Amino acid sequence: MRHFLVAAVATVALAGFGFSQARADKVELKDTHLCCPMCVKAVGEVLKGVDGVSDAACDREKKTVTFTAKDEKVAAKALKALADAGFFGSATKDGKEIKIDAQEVKKGTKADAVTVKDVHVCCMQCKKAVEGIFKDAKVSFDGKTVKIEGKDLDKADVIDALRKKGFNGTVDK
Repeated sequence: MRHFLVAAVATVALAGFGFSQARADKVELKDTHLCCPMCVKAVGEVLKGVDGVSDAACDREKKTVTFTAKDEKVAAKALKALADAGFFGSATKDGKEIKIDAQEVKKGTKADAVTVKDVHVCCMQCKKAVEGIFKDAKVSFDGKTVKIEGKDLDKADVIDALRKKGFNGTVDK
């Protein structure tokens, strides 16, 4: 009986130890614009600034960013930080799709010029990629600000087109 009691206490103690362990979430951001080492460095700097993120890595060829987040809140915070830094893609946490907290732009808001701030444009390859998205429009750059000029541009379509190519930003209202 005494051996049974010791075994039961040990089992409960070990089970409790397992529950106190922090759960880590594997996060993957696919189809992100990562054309050069400066893009990769920028992603690393962003993720380094988010407490609770570890094992950050970029695969330029696969256009993928991966990292481990100590919990769901940290995963969301890291993805928001990447979006705020001008990066975008389809995100999964432990294989399940998750939404990135980013500006939503109302469909049907049209203009002849759309300005998007905080786009990650660090080199000529980034600029060429953005210009390639908007072939029928005039595209100009001022630091991290991109201005697209054309006829009746839908602001929601502009940000959606950037996001499909792995960029993000904030559309001026």
